[in-house]
Amino acid sequence: MRIAIVDDSREDSAHLQRDLQTCISEIGYTQVSFELYDSGQSFLNIFEPGRFDLVFLDIYMGDTLGIHVAEAIRKVDNVVRISFITTSNDFAAESYAVSADYYLLKPFNTASVRKMLHSIDLSEYERERYIVLPDDTKCRMCDIVYTEYSNHKVMVHFTDGTVHGLWTSQAEMEKLMCSRGEFATCTKGIIVNLGQIVNIEEDAVYLRGGAVVPTSRGRRAELKQLHADHLFRNLRARG
Repeated sequence: MRIAIVDDSREDSAHLQRDLQTCISEIGYTQVSFELYDSGQSFLNIFEPGRFDLVFLDIYMGDTLGIHVAEAIRKVDNVVRISFITTSNDFAAESYAVSADYYLLKPFNTASVRKMLHSIDLSEYERERYIVLPDDTKCRMCDIVYTEYSNHKVMVHFTDGTVHGLWTSQAEMEKLMCSRGEFATCTKGIIVNLGQIVNIEEDAVYLRGGAVVPTSRGRRAELKQLHADHLFRNLRARG
């Protein structure tokens, strides 16, 4: 999960980051990164679709309104979750226009942050997470079953039976996918979606939809542990 906090108060940003780390850890998500920005413009200068999963915007930041930053975000990204940080509900109506997910009122604490995370439903968020492949193809992570690499080309196999090929390296795909906590390499050249695994046997991984891919002896124990961790995180996230 990639989170941006945009607030001109460094103290409030640091406070929110600490509370988020505590609450997100409680529900079992371990792959979390934070980026903090002290102005709406500095954030928009780097923003691009797919870079963040959740954005917190302070409503009042100097001469910039968080609602205006949200409007700019929505022009290019309709997927990222947006939560406003504010001292009042002055812009509640405008928040609907930009499909905001929550109003986090200051002063906030761990309990209010926990309530916010429960309200936005991270289990639904997980199902809607997107990934941008090296050829700029955008797809839902949950739709990928596995990928296989051969001769400088990666074939991405999807749950609907379609296959997408792209020219890239296995190292690039592993860097992109395996750092997210949803994918793992089961043998040289093959990455599997942990959520698509049905069973792991001596030398094979059985996936949803009937696909079977090999696993190496050296990776089997690690893969089983990663799969167990993934199942546990999902159970905790669903309560």
